[in-house]
Amino acid sequence: MGSKKTFIYMLGKRGLPIFLGCVVAFLLVRHFAYGRAVTEDRYNKMLHSTGLILEKAHYSPKKIDDNFSAAIFDGFIAKLDPDKNIFLTTDIQSLQKYKTTIDDEILGDTVAFFYDAIKIFKQRLSDLKNSFATITASPFTYTTDETLVVNDKDERFATTAAEQSDLWRKKIKYLALQKYNDLLEQREKDTSVQKASDTALENKARQFAARIVNKFADRQLGKSSLDDYFSEFLNTITNEMDPHSSFFMPVEKREWNEEITGKFYGIGAFIGEENGYVKISSVSQGGPAWKTGGVNGGDLILKIAQGNSEPVDVIGYGSTDAIKLIRGDKGTTVKLTLKKADGSIKTVSIVREELKLDETFAKSNVIMKNGKKIGYIYLPKFYTDYDGNDGASCSKDVAKEIMKLQAENIEGLIIDLRDNGGGSLYEVVQMVGLFVPQGPVVQVKGRQGPPGVLTDKNEGVLYTGPLEVMVNEFSASASEIFTAAIQDYKRGIITGSSSTYGKGSVQRPIAISQVLNTNEDLGTVHLTIQKYYRINGSSTQLKGVTPDIILPGYYEFYDLMERNNKTALPWDELSKTTYALSSSSAYLAPVISEYRRSKDSLTVFEHIRENTQWLATENKKAVSLNLDKYRQHLKEVKAQVQATQALLKLGKQLDIDNTDVDKTAFKGNPDKLERNKFWINNLKQDVYLGEALNIVYEMAGNDKSLAAKN
Repeated sequence: MGSKKTFIYMLGKRGLPIFLGCVVAFLLVRHFAYGRAVTEDRYNKMLHSTGLILEKAHYSPKKIDDNFSAAIFDGFIAKLDPDKNIFLTTDIQSLQKYKTTIDDEILGDTVAFFYDAIKIFKQRLSDLKNSFATITASPFTYTTDETLVVNDKDERFATTAAEQSDLWRKKIKYLALQKYNDLLEQREKDTSVQKASDTALENKARQFAARIVNKFADRQLGKSSLDDYFSEFLNTITNEMDPHSSFFMPVEKREWNEEITGKFYGIGAFIGEENGYVKISSVSQGGPAWKTGGVNGGDLILKIAQGNSEPVDVIGYGSTDAIKLIRGDKGTTVKLTLKKADGSIKTVSIVREELKLDETFAKSNVIMKNGKKIGYIYLPKFYTDYDGNDGASCSKDVAKEIMKLQAENIEGLIIDLRDNGGGSLYEVVQMVGLFVPQGPVVQVKGRQGPPGVLTDKNEGVLYTGPLEVMVNEFSASASEIFTAAIQDYKRGIITGSSSTYGKGSVQRPIAISQVLNTNEDLGTVHLTIQKYYRINGSSTQLKGVTPDIILPGYYEFYDLMERNNKTALPWDELSKTTYALSSSSAYLAPVISEYRRSKDSLTVFEHIRENTQWLATENKKAVSLNLDKYRQHLKEVKAQVQATQALLKLGKQLDIDNTDVDKTAFKGNPDKLERNKFWINNLKQDVYLGEALNIVYEMAGNDKSLAAKN
């Protein structure tokens, strides 16, 4: 890897690509060229190539045997029918013959299990669709005490069609109940003399639920191509190796390429699917959706409305159809009704616009605290110039921001890596070098051979003052490397959630066409080929980085982190590398000890922890299908959400100037000025930033005291 830094590494929570040469691809091509002839049909080529890639190149491949086959069997059935409400036990029994043969298919036999599973799935879904009309023919009664566990992973398959039909009755009733409650709330606000009756509203809600489930069934049954299903099948196989090894169909790969280029349009959110819902996969920092403050990754989209028009219910929609509704002309408004991770329902209005690429770049500001100037740098991802055209580089941009802040005579610095999902490892090494002298930054280990150490070779240090790094449960991969290095050198204090995300693996894309030496586009496998480790020897895999001062995060209790993936690679450790602690360590310890002892300053965060833990627990409980009980529970959830949202905002706003440190940055650019104002207004109310400011302020005081003694 050398001083010339020939290779660019990319790491990220979503498995961004790295470029390490073509050795792996060469070996795979050679295997095919001198092995068996490649004369198979498309799906067989894709399956066998994927299996070979996993066997020959995965960092820690599981043996593709009968046990692996059984896991794929269960996993694919779960992908098709996550709530176990489509297949019957007899269907699963009829497919049991494949439980120990899928490994043989992966290793060269003809694809069979996939086709039979899809055939039974579609037949059963067709049968169910015929029963929906019977279920929704009569009014639902909302005075009886029934419950439903939503997305119950422990549920068993129904043994009879009657048992299955009753389960669907409850599910459809729950959909109707939600709509019925919405209609009742609308009627309560209605000032007209003539109001709809309970009977009319119940009928409207029931017909709504019927449309939703029929739409879901029609979409599954009406797919013109099996590619979507086969993509899920191949992802079941790659995900069994680890959650970040994945397969992209050609169309999916093109969408992924658009994501990493930073060219986004519309509302600035990525859309996926989950259990019949359209889902917000992630939100682009600085984009229209992000600006609302009300859209988060993991939100389920229930309705989409154009301006003030009647909303379209999109439960059961595919992501492609939903995106068509979300996109529109610049300056127009789209309204999303979202189901949040805490169970609450929220409608958010978003003005469509082109997402400005500069919003993904580092930016800074000065915050005043009792006469002291504290610098603040926000870094949404570790970006780099992938094409080598002297483009944007986060380490260079952060260096520029530091120099601007130093010109303002700051006495402390905060680096904000919250929600930073990763990026270029090369940039991480360069950024660590801005704060510590020459030395190791991270260890990287491949499938074979000894680990390598990536080192900052620049002896100079740009910033030597008090440093704090802010993280949360979604700070992942490259963010964790930077954070861990700063912590291991004892160069600064880390504050944030109980731990960061916990992704300690590296992926690279391998095109199947490259393996088969063909021009036919057969998709791409994003393969885990390395793990990385802290310079103290510990992996960040699963455990992440534990901050020095813990400020509980909002989503800590929602099973959204690496450790919640059952196929995640294990934690392990290597030998410690040789490195010298920073001189900053002398004044860090007293500040950390004081904040760990203090209760008064952290009371608000303990309340946030209690509230979010309650919301997460409630979200997993069975829901009541009794209207009064449902409305009471919804009221309790809303109250808790509102209370928590209030805790996230400071009572007294932070003292931040309404212009950028560079006073000429917005000259002739009113759009950028407006976006900057929006950003600063959010910062002013940020309770986590407020506490971070208190901490770095204390560090600055300790730093001066120590300097005076010396």
